[in-house]
Parts: sequence; C-alpha cells; structure tokens
Amino acid sequence: MLRRALRQGLEADVLLADAWFGTKTMIATALDLNLTAILRMKKNAMKYRLRTWNNGSAHTELLDANGLYQTSVRKHWQRLSGLPYRCQCLDVELSLESDGEEQWIPVRLLFVRGVSQDADSPAGAKSWALFLSTDRSLSPAAILEIDALRWSIEVYFNEAKQYLGLLWEQTETFASHLASICARCG
Repeated sequence: MLRRALRQGLEADVLLADAWFGTKTMIATALDLNLTAILRMKKNAMKYRLRTWNNGSAHTELLDANGLYQTSVRKHWQRLSGLPYRCQCLDVELSLESDGEEQWIPVRLLFVRGVSQDADSPAGAKSWALFLSTDRSLSPAAILEIDALRWSIEVYFNEAKQYLGLLWEQTETFASHLASICARCG
C-alpha cells in the first residue's frame, strides 16, 4: 500500500504509525522507501543491541524494551523543556534479519512518561510509552510533535465514525468508502 501511494504521487518523508504497525517489516519497508520511520512501539520481546562503555571498553547487551527501561531509563528521566513529559533517549541498534543474515540498523528509542508521577518512585509497567525513529538526529520534542500529528488524525477518524456514522463498512477501496459516505449524506 505504501509503495502504491508513493507511485501515485504521494510525497512523504516520514512513515508514522502506532504500535500496531511497530514491526521490523514496517521499519524495513520505510527504509526501502527512503522514509524516516517514527513508530510507537510495543513493550514486547523485540531485542535491541545496546552498547555502553565502561573504563574504555565496550560492553554490548541484547535487551527488550523492558530490559532497556530497567537498565538505562528508569532512574535517568530528563525533563522535556516546554512539554509536560519526562523522557530518555537511547541510541541502539535493531536487527532486521534479511535472508537469514543479521542486518543491524541504528535507531533512536524514546521513552516517555508524564511529569505528574513521582520521580523517585519506579514507574509502573504501563506508565511509559516507547517510540522508535530511524533518524537518530531527531530530538525527543520533534519525535513527539510528529507523533501528535498521527494522534490528531486518529482522533478525527474515530469521531467521524462514532458521531457521523462514516466508514462502518469493512471495505478496501476508495470508491466503496466514497459510496458509503454519499449514501449516508443522502
């Protein structure tokens, strides 16, 4: 669908998606299409390679999101200037295994939580969110600003369905969506 949209002339620099689409396949697709992926990620078993330095020697660990949170984020939250969030960025690597061969790519993980929580108490399992960007130069504020665009679109479509009764049918073509809307408008 992404390839078709780009072939039809849609211009895009970023692939933005919620956690449902936070997969290695989606990340690989974004890279193949020369798009920056900004994805909300699930706190699942997906492993990231974290490199740290201790006394001049490199130490590498493979950790999932919860492991990264426990080792590198939990007690290191930083206030995000001008926004009601605390965050922590980690630059890690993710393997996009291709044809049985590991292909490690650099990604930025952004851990975020609201500031209303007590900074000294450990955050609960559901109190933080995780975002992934394939562009390591993006600041935490930029990642959150771009994701806010996705959220506003999601709210719009949810309200259009709920209050206007639009797009209740499970269809796949633009023509059938248009017919559904026109039928309701009478």
